[in-house]
Amino acid sequence: MNREPLKLTKNSWGFSLLELLIAMTITLAVMVAASTLLASSLRIRSRENTRSEALAAAQRALNILSREIGNSGYGLADNGIIAADSGVSSLRIRANLNNNTTLNEADEDVRYVFQGAPNNVIVRFDNFVAPPANLVVLANNITNLTFRYFDVNGLETSDYSIAERVRMDVSVDLPAGPEQPASVVHLQSDIALRNANATLEKF
Repeated sequence: MNREPLKLTKNSWGFSLLELLIAMTITLAVMVAASTLLASSLRIRSRENTRSEALAAAQRALNILSREIGNSGYGLADNGIIAADSGVSSLRIRANLNNNTTLNEADEDVRYVFQGAPNNVIVRFDNFVAPPANLVVLANNITNLTFRYFDVNGLETSDYSIAERVRMDVSVDLPAGPEQPASVVHLQSDIALRNANATLEKF
């Protein structure tokens, strides 16, 4: 039985070079678009994480400082502020927490310092804890920290011995987010020194 030879048509030859180039170009364009979207999503996530972490760190630091500064002067005859080591960017306080005759135990003599660029951190020093445990970083990525001191009449004072209230102002630089420009957030906390002389006289 004789068979006729197989005839090849133009469509059975496979892809032409032009068709292959067009397909590769379309595939490459799709891959580039997908990669761009993925990279953009990762950058947005990284920025949002940075913003959230910076704010959370600043709020944690404010909570710790507010609680400890509020106890300044406990068991003492003054408000507990050490004027020589206090100022706009640092604050040193003392408190007789265990109500004994000495001030030489942990948490009874501490200093808070803002270290600017390149560190940009709030640091807590404990004068009666051996290094390196005496130094604790309370918050990173802080742009600025300022302490202001107020007397019993609510007037700002540079005489820290009569301070009845301390105001902390923390600034945090936040990077630009999706459809959001870069910004600076200010967090503030007013702390009444409950062991200050005039405060005690009210109770």
